Amino acid sequence: MKMKQLISKLSAERMESFMQHPIWQTASLKGMSWEQAAINHDCIQEAAARLTVHAAEVLKEFVRQYAAIPVEGERLIRELRKSTSLSGAECQLGVAELAEAGILFSVKKVWGESLFFLPSECFIGWQKVFFPYKPEQLTTLERERLMSGTMRSYCRPFSRQLLSAFAELGRNGLGLTLNGTLPKKSVGKLVQAIDLDDRALKAFDLKWAHADNYPLQAAFVLEAGTALGLLTAEKGSFKWNEAQLRQWLMLENAEREKQLMDWCLALLLPAGIGSAHLAASMTGLQAGEWYSVNGIASWLDELQAAAASSLETSGQSGAMNMRWHELWQSMGWLELVDCEHANVKEVFYRWKLTAPLVAWKQDQASELQSYITVQPNGEMVVEAECPFWIRWELELLAERKSDEQVTVYQLDAASVSRALEQGRTRSSIQGFLAQASGAPDLPATVEALLDAWANRACRTSFAEVSLLRCDHEEMAAILENDVNLAPLLKQKLGPLDFIVEQGQISEIRRLLQKAGYPARKAVQTEASRDENVAASYPLVNTERAHQNVNGQPLIEGTLSEPSFYIYEAVPLHHFELTNHAGKEKLQSWLQREQVPSMWIKQLRTYHHSTRRELIEQALKWQTPIQLRMEQELRSFVPEKLEHQEEGWAVVGLLQDERHRQITRLTPDMWEEMRLIIPGQESPI
Repeated sequence: MKMKQLISKLSAERMESFMQHPIWQTASLKGMSWEQAAINHDCIQEAAARLTVHAAEVLKEFVRQYAAIPVEGERLIRELRKSTSLSGAECQLGVAELAEAGILFSVKKVWGESLFFLPSECFIGWQKVFFPYKPEQLTTLERERLMSGTMRSYCRPFSRQLLSAFAELGRNGLGLTLNGTLPKKSVGKLVQAIDLDDRALKAFDLKWAHADNYPLQAAFVLEAGTALGLLTAEKGSFKWNEAQLRQWLMLENAEREKQLMDWCLALLLPAGIGSAHLAASMTGLQAGEWYSVNGIASWLDELQAAAASSLETSGQSGAMNMRWHELWQSMGWLELVDCEHANVKEVFYRWKLTAPLVAWKQDQASELQSYITVQPNGEMVVEAECPFWIRWELELLAERKSDEQVTVYQLDAASVSRALEQGRTRSSIQGFLAQASGAPDLPATVEALLDAWANRACRTSFAEVSLLRCDHEEMAAILENDVNLAPLLKQKLGPLDFIVEQGQISEIRRLLQKAGYPARKAVQTEASRDENVAASYPLVNTERAHQNVNGQPLIEGTLSEPSFYIYEAVPLHHFELTNHAGKEKLQSWLQREQVPSMWIKQLRTYHHSTRRELIEQALKWQTPIQLRMEQELRSFVPEKLEHQEEGWAVVGLLQDERHRQITRLTPDMWEEMRLIIPGQESPI
């Protein structure tokens, strides 16, 4: 479950109770809320040092074995018993303490079964505390291979890819088919606008809505748009949340990329255990430094091998093959170099200096007075620092020719016509370009081209009644005098309109385009005449574009809503969140009054038959026993009793052994003993 979904299910009182737990003492003194402390790396480090022994061991194994994947309660206790030296009661106590501190959560299914989980965003912090990845520097030989390798092609930062995709949506219209999906042509344009690696995404075994209509990349983009609150689908069409779109376009570049990284991690971490550990460890690396994929793969193998013997397989064998490095490279955050030596392939990677690895810090204020340079031929060169609200408008006004560190656009007749159809005017286009370029006037040739293109474009439009409508009598005269068009005009209605056959509309459009008078693409209806013509491509208010909106958090959709296009691996939001009272339930279950108090309070010597009774009780309660063996105190977790003709023995684990190893003890191998109640270990 994502943090936003979890917060929507938690009461303010419960979140306040989390902060009263001793592990969050330092964060509380700093005035931080639980939702801030729970994902803050420094707070997590301090909390880890304050965890009890039981809670720390339970959490460490949970992170290792399940990462951001939920697990059934019974299975959790069973596997903790296999992989640690904790008793069943100690495991339950550790889980209860973590629940009280707001670290582990659980939901209850309809039939009563509990699923425990660690919120996706919290997993990364705990993974770095318990299993930090400390890569070795590349050897001289590895650096030689790196220098002779081939770097993969440049990919734009993911936010720029989304901008292009959203612009394609706006340019091509937001209408949906009867199936509730975008038209095939619009989907194709959407996919062409991005650099996302389809194979890398598919490695996460994602399931998505409308898979027959949407490729995975298209569903990924639409999920991002809805998760960020920019797009909603209603009444047969997508609609922009214009206020949210404006805010997103005006964010600092670093903050925008960091939000997208956080969203991507929250969405994909639950896809696999090994995958989640790989992603979390990679985000802790230093930007600008080269690392070997083989190095992190070996570290991951060792981490997983430690838990492999105790894990119950659950169809996650492909998790190790997740290709985060390829996905992040296609999102413009990572660089990859392919090498081959002695028929062995090797890949090196490094984070770009602009990669969103740490908490957002405001970009240095740019001293540029202009962000674009307008050439006399209509070509526009855009600086890397150009704000997104300017790029958004350029995507409508011109055709993007290249987009790397510097972006190049070309103003032409078709793009000007497109802008006019979206409600721009000749004067607004000129004013925008002058403002963005920081020049009082545009080149004379560009102004002349704008005049010519604007005077010819969008002067005709088709209405649903199959009227060809002109904007002026002069334009009507041009049509009547055109030898190719005149035969297609069935009847003139008034000074501006002509009746035409609906089947001839495409041919008339072609002839108008050929004559240099492109018609509007939209066919007018009675309803559309009253609507805002710019609804599919909103104009960002340039006066508000200069206001400081930094620090205002984006609203990620309706917080309690599930994913719209990419399905969650385990949709926990459907279930009721459990309100834990774990310690009280544990103490009630133990029913201490049923045994002599001396069995718990004091180390004593007992007859062999009584020793067996104590062990039987420990087995029933799933608690450890304390033994004095050769004048040394040892904690022992009994697993089972063995009865033989010559006597009996108990098989279990000595908790202070360095390696988990089954031990067999006979009653003559210890002098004194007592039952241990987890949380009350010290004898009186």
